[in-house]
Amino acid sequence: MATWPSKFKILRDSFTEGLPDRVISSNMDVGPAKKRRRTILASYNVNMTALVKMSDVDDFRQFYLTNDAAVFDFMHPRTNQIVQARFASVPSLTLNETYYTASVELEIMP
Repeated sequence: MATWPSKFKILRDSFTEGLPDRVISSNMDVGPAKKRRRTILASYNVNMTALVKMSDVDDFRQFYLTNDAAVFDFMHPRTNQIVQARFASVPSLTLNETYYTASVELEIMP
């Protein structure tokens, strides 16, 4: 299993973390919707910005293209534990003066 490369530094001030959506809602003919838990375990998304050196852009592209549908190990910035993650959407790279920033959305697996 692949591992998120440590050379793609995650900016902690841009890191956002969602909560798992485990509830399903069913509309009723009368009254409020019925809600029930769909599952005990559920994935959730995190959004972050990673710094990518100019010399590492091709490595970032290759990591994405190799793992665009695969699960990989990721060091969670809040818990400092290894979790399994996959890309939830296609990352975007923005060029700054001397480096790129990559906007990344990951799905953290249960």
